Amino acid sequence: MKTAWGRRLALAALALWLPACGEDTVVAPSLAATCGASPSSGQAPLVVSFSLNVAGAEGAIGVRIDYGDGTSGAEIGTPHTYANAGSYTASFTVSTPTQSALCSTPVRVEAAPVIPPPPSLPPGPNQAPVAVFDTNPDPDASGKFAGTPTLTISFNMCRSSDPEGDPLFFRMDLDGDGRFEEEGTTGADCRHSRDYDVAGTYVPRVCVTDLNRSRTPAHPYQCHDYVVELAEAEE
Repeated sequence: MKTAWGRRLALAALALWLPACGEDTVVAPSLAATCGASPSSGQAPLVVSFSLNVAGAEGAIGVRIDYGDGTSGAEIGTPHTYANAGSYTASFTVSTPTQSALCSTPVRVEAAPVIPPPPSLPPGPNQAPVAVFDTNPDPDASGKFAGTPTLTISFNMCRSSDPEGDPLFFRMDLDGDGRFEEEGTTGADCRHSRDYDVAGTYVPRVCVTDLNRSRTPAHPYQCHDYVVELAEAEE
């Protein structure tokens, strides 16, 4: 049987063990976090912005984000792109020096529709090249060059073109003997000059065609004939 002195010792020990709780005692609130995704669903690639609300934090707050697709981050204001279709859970770990909280939000990404390629169309008929025949000097209104030896004429077909971009082939018979002494496909082959230094009549011919023989129809040469008439120089 405890004596009065023993009961007083027990009460004193109990008073020492129990924390004091008076009117001035402050109880720290618990840390809470809520989060959301906008948009929370859509087609890939889906760009998602996140929001995070924190309550009850004491001290500096740190955030770690696990986007659920194998990547992570720490910036709430930075949007994240989900490149592939799937269901993801973005998790936010919020911490202070003495607290921590976790919240998560779902994101659903659907595969983008597959757009079939346009049907292939058979190639259209081969189009004829656009032939342009230039000279320097120009012939007269009748298409003739008249003068006395020596007369130099530059024949130029370089402005010719092909609607499909096919290469062009040029031929030039500048002395009018029926044989093409100049022909080829390079830039130099579309322009040549000739000195006519003997009196007489010449019929130079210049021609152009395309070289694509894989399409039909194949086009014949487009040619232009000129007349050069040189009289004897007066002595």
